[in-house]
Amino acid sequence: MARRWLLFVLVVFSAAVTTAAEVETVARAFRLDHVSISEVSAAVQPFLSESGSLTLQPSRSRITVQDLPEVVDRVAELIAELDRVPARFRIRIDLFEGRPDTGDAAESVAPYGSADQVQTDQRLKSMFKFPVIRRLGGALLEGELGSSAAAEIGHGYEISFTAQSPEFSKDAPWGSPDPGDKIQLRRLVLTRVSEGPDGTQENHVLLRTHMLLSPRQKIYVGAGKAEDTETGLVLIVHAREFGSY
Repeated sequence: MARRWLLFVLVVFSAAVTTAAEVETVARAFRLDHVSISEVSAAVQPFLSESGSLTLQPSRSRITVQDLPEVVDRVAELIAELDRVPARFRIRIDLFEGRPDTGDAAESVAPYGSADQVQTDQRLKSMFKFPVIRRLGGALLEGELGSSAAAEIGHGYEISFTAQSPEFSKDAPWGSPDPGDKIQLRRLVLTRVSEGPDGTQENHVLLRTHMLLSPRQKIYVGAGKAEDTETGLVLIVHAREFGSY
């Protein structure tokens, strides 16, 4: 009886060795053009099996993945998703002030040289019933999607936001709106910078919002103490361009 038990153990052990020996891995090298090796290696590590390994060559911007064939295929898809030309944005923001009519013609809207701006002025007057509207300033903000941007836009006003692709879940209920080809400006903040009584700089937040923009779309945002006030501010946010350019 003891001999049969010993024979059974030896057979099982032999089968296990054979199975382990049949595991084969493949190696594939990837050259990175738009993303760092450290970022890719951190993203790839959780996908590796017990048989997997990474070889990093920072000087050549190359990473080699060795693992089971199906794992390497998944890693290749991940790297292709990460190593893309960064999507960029170009947003134009202009700030206007509405105020009561004091009889000073110089305070009226001052177009800055384009038919598009003249049209914008007429739209401003029709949308916001300020007796007088004047332009305070503006700025063109550019960067990569996912990054923050900030700029001074004249007369002590500053604008800041984070530009990103809209979040949309594939598991969203049927009928939920698809953001499509849009850009999301999160935490858009308009601030007035002034000097305090003790000479220190004070920041006063005048507007805080989020918005979703289509290509070439303009959004008009008013900021005032009340809807019927004769004094207030208007932001024109213009999505000039975004994508890979």
